[in-house]
Amino acid sequence: MTRSTARLGALRRVAGIAALPVILAFVAAGCGQAATTIEYSIWGDPAELASQQAIVDAFHEANPSITVKVTVSDWDTYWDKLQTGLAGGAAPDVFAMDGPLFPDFQSRGVLLDLKSYVDKDKYDLTQLADQGVKDFTTADGGQYGLPRDLNVIVLYYNKAMFDEAGVAYPDDTWDWAKLVEAAHKLTLDKDGDGTTDQWGLYTETTDMENYWSSLVWQNGGDIIAPDGKSTLLGSEEAVGGLQFLQDLIWKEKVVPEPALFAETGDAFEQGQAAMEANGSWLVPTLEAAGIELGIAPLPQGPAGRATSVNPTGAVVYKDSKNPDAAWLFVKYLASPAAQEKLMALKASLPVSKEVLAGPYAASFDGAQVFADSLAYAHLKPSFLGYNEFTAILQEELDTNVFNEPKKTARDAIDTVLAELNALLAGQ
Repeated sequence: MTRSTARLGALRRVAGIAALPVILAFVAAGCGQAATTIEYSIWGDPAELASQQAIVDAFHEANPSITVKVTVSDWDTYWDKLQTGLAGGAAPDVFAMDGPLFPDFQSRGVLLDLKSYVDKDKYDLTQLADQGVKDFTTADGGQYGLPRDLNVIVLYYNKAMFDEAGVAYPDDTWDWAKLVEAAHKLTLDKDGDGTTDQWGLYTETTDMENYWSSLVWQNGGDIIAPDGKSTLLGSEEAVGGLQFLQDLIWKEKVVPEPALFAETGDAFEQGQAAMEANGSWLVPTLEAAGIELGIAPLPQGPAGRATSVNPTGAVVYKDSKNPDAAWLFVKYLASPAAQEKLMALKASLPVSKEVLAGPYAASFDGAQVFADSLAYAHLKPSFLGYNEFTAILQEELDTNVFNEPKKTARDAIDTVLAELNALLAGQ
């Protein structure tokens, strides 16, 4: 695990969960067929348990000879255990895969190509969100997993804070200028002691997914060349997106400097910020915090509207002793029946187009915003060398651009550009 990947997981997926995994076993009774047991390993928090139990119970009802043992771990423990299992030849039959990390795992030859199963079953991949399918497809036509859910980035806002300040709620007409204007009105020193008590906007700067990749795209830039062999962050458009975020923190002073909430966590969740740019995984957390929550699209930039989408997939271990049963379960996870159960968590978007356009869009206030965002979403970059690339890049941005304004975004990117390109060219 790189520092940036581990930090992302800690912030977004596993608040409040112990480091030790929680194991649920669902024992299947025989039904005239040989009993089969498969292990399904995922990362998650305690809310995942009820959802996964419902999904596995329903799968067992349709496939009574198959036992599914579900292992749920926090993000860091999950990847540590997976790496150990793969090294020892004892990995789970089915396991969750983060989209950006897929190429590295696929290149190691540890994942089963499901193309033969897709062809044999005439499985219609077009029933699933295109971005999700693409992330687990290789250039030679292999299909090494199916998407299970999607995460996108939106703008959360506290309706009570907006009402108190007399500021109109964000909508799809907002652009960068309107964001800055509203954020200034909502950044307050309530007791007059010279210290900001309420910030206009909060976001996390330690991973591209939380906000800064969307700003790059909104400014007309990009991150990785289509062939994955070089970075496009050296363009004026890409640098401009990064600079806008630095300016929000250090020039406009409407976003808290990262150190202020490094220990205490999410300022928006704590009622200390009026808006937050961040991911769909936060919905249940923010609702539980008692915030009068609103959800809007990210404000558009000079080049238009853009957000990030990051699929989680289900993949099969190449040396699974029960690949047929594993395929049946992977296929079920993407089915409308399972997707509706996953939808109840509100922590991610379903990949089933049927569920996305039907029950999901009306499942909670703001769900339609998430569903609509897929039309202008960019896939979070997924490429060989992702961990090494992001470690180098994020260290430079954290140290010199976001945590402290020691360099402009241009100077910081120029510092690491050659190293990043050499890394990608060598993959």
